Amino acid sequence: MSLFSLKLKYKTIDQKIPLGQNHIASMTGNARYPVALRQPTDAEFQAVQDDLVAANLDVDAKATAYRAALQARDVKEAAWGAALTARARNCESLTPGDRAALATTGLPLRADPSPVGIPDAPVDLLALPDKISGQLRVRWKPVKGATSYIVERKLHEGPSAWLPVKLLNQCKFTDTGLTPGTTYCYRVRAHAAAGAGPWSDETVRMAP
Repeated sequence: MSLFSLKLKYKTIDQKIPLGQNHIASMTGNARYPVALRQPTDAEFQAVQDDLVAANLDVDAKATAYRAALQARDVKEAAWGAALTARARNCESLTPGDRAALATTGLPLRADPSPVGIPDAPVDLLALPDKISGQLRVRWKPVKGATSYIVERKLHEGPSAWLPVKLLNQCKFTDTGLTPGTTYCYRVRAHAAAGAGPWSDETVRMAP
């Protein structure tokens, strides 16, 4: 087993070049290793060392040129984007709102907004105890296209009618004024321009 620990596959070019330079300097005048017995010869090793240094300098120069070329391209791309945006605005100013005319420009158009139909039933309806006695925090996931929500509540025990509790445009609220120790049911439905969607599944929770 070799006593050297070269680990060349783990070293970068910037680590290999000084390693070679250090070896050349250390072998100069080193009587333990006669010049005539060295393999590769001093001249051969110096040649591969010089080749690696030159190749690394060439890569560095090309990398610098590449970065400069990228920067120059970015400038050109920004100028192109500004010019195309200006052309699009100019076309719209000449034929405002005329989709048929604008379609002839070769530029992409926004899709026509699709009408929102009846919204889906809200999901993940939860009623959670609040820190304050007689209050429950009610929440659910947003429904696509919904403009508002109606929440209804009833007593869980015994026959009781659903009563509207809240009309709101967000997906959570705190129900107050409840009787501590009483269990309540909640349901919610979403409203949109096309009408009201179906009721959600019910959730049940005892007021703290």
